Amino acid sequence: MKDYITMLKKFVKAYKYILLISLFTSYSFGADHAALVVSPDGPIATLEAARLEVRKLKKQQPGQPIEVLIKGGTYALRETVVFSPEDSGTEEAPVVYKAFPGEKPVFTGGVKIENWKKVETDPEGVSNEARGNLWVAKIPKHDGQEWYIRTLYDGETLLKRASAKLGRRKPDQPRPFDYNTHGIGIFRDKPLEFEGPLLKPFDRHICFRDNDLRDWENLYDIEMVLIDRPWLSNIIPLQRVDVKNKVAYLSVDPTYQPNDTRSYWIENAIDYLDEPGEWVVNTKKGKIYMWPEEDISEMNVIAPLVQEFIRVEGMEEGPFVRHIHFEGLTFMHGLRDTLVEGDKGLQHDWEMYDKGNAVIRFRFAEDCKFNSNVIKSSSGTGIRLDLHCQRIEIASNHLKYLGGGGIVLSGYGPGTKDVNKNNVVHDNYIHHIGELLWHSAGIFITQSGNNEITHNTIRDLPYNGIVVCGWRTQEFYLVKRIPFRRAWMSSIRVEECMPYILKGLESDKQFSIDHFLPLLHARENKIIMNDISRVLLKLHDGNAIYFSADGGNTLVERNYMHQNYGTAGALRLDADPTFTIIRDNVITESERGLCLKGPVDLINNFIFTETFLRGHSKPGWLGGTKKALPKRNIFMPPASSTSINGLYLTDKRATNRPFYKNLPKMENSIYFTKHTRHPYVPKTELGTDLFSGQPVDPGKDPVKLLYADPMFDEESMKLGLYRFKEGSPAEKLGIQPIDLREVGSSLAQKDFSGLDAKALAAGPRVLFDFANGTPFDQAAIDAQMTVDDVTMTTVDIIDSDGVTEGSTTTIHAGMNALGIVSASGKGDHESFDVGEAWVVQFDTNITSMEISFAGLDNQDVNVFTLSYRDGADDFSTKISGSNTRDGSYILKQSIPAGTSIRIELTAGNISRIQSISVTTATH
Repeated sequence: MKDYITMLKKFVKAYKYILLISLFTSYSFGADHAALVVSPDGPIATLEAARLEVRKLKKQQPGQPIEVLIKGGTYALRETVVFSPEDSGTEEAPVVYKAFPGEKPVFTGGVKIENWKKVETDPEGVSNEARGNLWVAKIPKHDGQEWYIRTLYDGETLLKRASAKLGRRKPDQPRPFDYNTHGIGIFRDKPLEFEGPLLKPFDRHICFRDNDLRDWENLYDIEMVLIDRPWLSNIIPLQRVDVKNKVAYLSVDPTYQPNDTRSYWIENAIDYLDEPGEWVVNTKKGKIYMWPEEDISEMNVIAPLVQEFIRVEGMEEGPFVRHIHFEGLTFMHGLRDTLVEGDKGLQHDWEMYDKGNAVIRFRFAEDCKFNSNVIKSSSGTGIRLDLHCQRIEIASNHLKYLGGGGIVLSGYGPGTKDVNKNNVVHDNYIHHIGELLWHSAGIFITQSGNNEITHNTIRDLPYNGIVVCGWRTQEFYLVKRIPFRRAWMSSIRVEECMPYILKGLESDKQFSIDHFLPLLHARENKIIMNDISRVLLKLHDGNAIYFSADGGNTLVERNYMHQNYGTAGALRLDADPTFTIIRDNVITESERGLCLKGPVDLINNFIFTETFLRGHSKPGWLGGTKKALPKRNIFMPPASSTSINGLYLTDKRATNRPFYKNLPKMENSIYFTKHTRHPYVPKTELGTDLFSGQPVDPGKDPVKLLYADPMFDEESMKLGLYRFKEGSPAEKLGIQPIDLREVGSSLAQKDFSGLDAKALAAGPRVLFDFANGTPFDQAAIDAQMTVDDVTMTTVDIIDSDGVTEGSTTTIHAGMNALGIVSASGKGDHESFDVGEAWVVQFDTNITSMEISFAGLDNQDVNVFTLSYRDGADDFSTKISGSNTRDGSYILKQSIPAGTSIRIELTAGNISRIQSISVTTATH
């Protein structure tokens, strides 16, 4: 009988939808709800029209739930659809906008570019390569509004805008101190001056070389890309170009003082449209030029027009928008964000403060849902929860191929207003984001607390996975010195903060974060069961999970972090950290596990990384608010740890003293490694406590760090269950298994590689990019760097006198590129000197290699020699400015695994290696 009733209910529900279609009507009134149908060819054909019809329905059927059923098809948005308090539902009667059962409605913010014609007369400045290959189309009219096209798509595929990597010229006058990189730097050499004189804004000019830039007619179309710090990518339109003095001026401030040692990129200049697949736009002429890779008549070229598709927005002090839900909808082709005057930035400008740069935005909203939707092939951020947002649920969404970030939760700037909280971000699959703004995070949380961030899968990002941040102490003291600064400063609610600032100024510990904790609201977040992998594919100095000045008491539990190479620590508590609980996490397939600069409760974590802990404080500082010791952790590095960049199990400083002098205190923890090539094996027997060197009986004797095999069940680990075999000493120490079988999103395929297993490669090229904090930072012979299953190993370092100095001559990452530190103490210390060489090997067959240099010029003053022995033959080639493109040299030759490749500076100076990219036989 029960089954019969269930079947009957399903039939009635299905019949209701069939009836809606068969009668070609837009309304349906049932006993339990009202329904409204939206169709591309129906009387209600747009989301805006549906919103207005819902208002009528609410008056006709007050107190009744309303479903807006959106039929399959494509809906073109030309402006933002804004839902206000008048569009709200109630807890008993929500308003739900959802896909019609079994159908897929798609909302696009793009405009199709049609009527392409072959160019008859090549435009001014076109490259020689592109002559005779260009097609042109007119920019569609758009109601007279200003529209700058920054991206184009062929259907779902982002098309490549013309770009060139160029070198800078040093300015005639030295630039002022870069106080913005780390604000506290201004106080290093002089006392804190809260009421001191205003500091100067950043320079907006970049000095270029030769005839690299010209005074284009459409300057605001032309953008400069600056990666002047390892953790940020600025994309800024040009304002003017002084051709005579070779100086380009930006339309807004960069985030940092320009770094004249770094290359820059110029984009959308027709002079550099020189490859098939590239395009440029000229807004002045109203034209788009393209050199298509395929028949352009077969392409579906889309230009994003709308940035915000949906904004759910109430009033700042209420009423708020409530109980509006969105389900099963797809959104594509949103506009990319462009920095403009008046923008306010969050930490390091990783996101903008209270800006409509996302496809979906909630602002002054409560109790709304955005579930089971798709946002893809869009140029900006996916979803934002701005200012007052409470009990918003963002669940089971698929966000992919976005130019900006994934999900942003951003409350008010520092002050007493704490109203962004108690939200849920659950079961979302976020990947391949930050395609344009490389610093974008998968999930970015600032000034937003008590949220649940659970069961999300985040992978394939150019920078951080999850960011949780507030404002650092020095920013409060700088607010009167640089109030114009976009990042950090511009959103501080100064009047509310002044009592706390004055109290800090009077303190003996002015820079203690404790003074400002009441103003920092990203506290008590729960980050649980998230799967984060393949971060830092473009930028550096980042992490899978990152914290800075967040407010405290956040729980980080049962997260799986893997394949995160080149991090500063897969999980990192950065500057001004606050108390964090780190429990039951698994970190594997990375060089570094933890980077902790503040108090934590570190409990029952399994860390399978070469470096399990790095930090800047003295050993023994680690511990929570109750000064609890780290306990029941397993450290199982796949290789030896020889770096000197922090606190490690062992390093070269420990040769004449017990290695545990470099460790924080701990208890009931285990160290072990199965690595056989260069393992670090303590000079004690298995079963000893490495702090005392004495044998211990686990479960009976007190134990700090036991040297023993924890006896993992490796077959179970491949399924995500990190448990132990019978007789494991881990169980005797109270270490609990970690069950990650349900980690991550239900929308993503689970990928557990097991202990020390290699992950599958994910791309045709493998990039080894060098910056401060890489595994080669002051590393000696045998230093390794692994990316995408390919390992590069230093096998020799040669001093300028031709003598191999081993550990006393080191290759290191300075100026965000590799140089050599000579044993003699001579030389530049940041670059190669003549005669210095670096010798490396790869553990797999190489089919081609591209080396990017810093310091090569067109005059061929600086010359490298690349050489290796191929069987019985020697291969050698000279590399200089004249045979590189934008400082990059491509060697298209096969090199067997284990071949020693020597790179030596044979002429000149001040030259470094920025990156090496290889293509392997297995990729």
